[in-house]
Amino acid sequence: MRKVLLLLVLLLSAVSGFAQFTFDANQTEEYLRKKAEQTEAKRVRDSIRQEKIEYQEVMATDIRYKLKWINMLTYRQTMGFVETGYNLSYYGYLKNNNVWTYPISIKLSGSTDYSNIKSRYRDWSQNLSYWGMSGFRNIKDNWYVSLGGYIPLGWERYRYDEQLSSEKRHFHLLCGVNTEERILYMSPNKTGLVLGAGFYQKLMNSKVYTVDVGFSLEVGLKF
Repeated sequence: MRKVLLLLVLLLSAVSGFAQFTFDANQTEEYLRKKAEQTEAKRVRDSIRQEKIEYQEVMATDIRYKLKWINMLTYRQTMGFVETGYNLSYYGYLKNNNVWTYPISIKLSGSTDYSNIKSRYRDWSQNLSYWGMSGFRNIKDNWYVSLGGYIPLGWERYRYDEQLSSEKRHFHLLCGVNTEERILYMSPNKTGLVLGAGFYQKLMNSKVYTVDVGFSLEVGLKF
């Protein structure tokens, strides 16, 4: 009887040890599996991070990515003490890391109304072209300040009040100074909206006016 009991005790101990061994083996296998998954996830993250670093290095050094040409087309309405007019403008520039950007620009302008001019003249008209430059810099997020300076050159034609309409109009060369200050909003997207508002000042050697000041509103497209 004692032998039987002893045999049962030994058998139970063996079964218990085998079960414990099986449980420990399962825990070890689960641990190794999780460890392998964590290692693979870390490898993937490191690979993605390295690709981003290499891409940034290429973007910073490859001239094809470093030089980005930006175009803008805008319509501007001007309302001044003397002249009310408009212009269609093209701006083109290379995007860079400089504080100020100086675009090339082409402007087609026209006038719709004149007021507050000297009364002894009539049948007056002027033709002006503006030579100079403007620049803008970022002040916050997508907002920019723009400053410009130009030399208006052209001519004006007029008659005195006492002249007959059949008489030839007088011709006078024009020269002056024009400055402007504007606030611009530019969309951060490659293609997007451009909005602007500002003031301008103009001094001229015209026969009919000397000073003109006013403000402008601008809307356009960047691409």
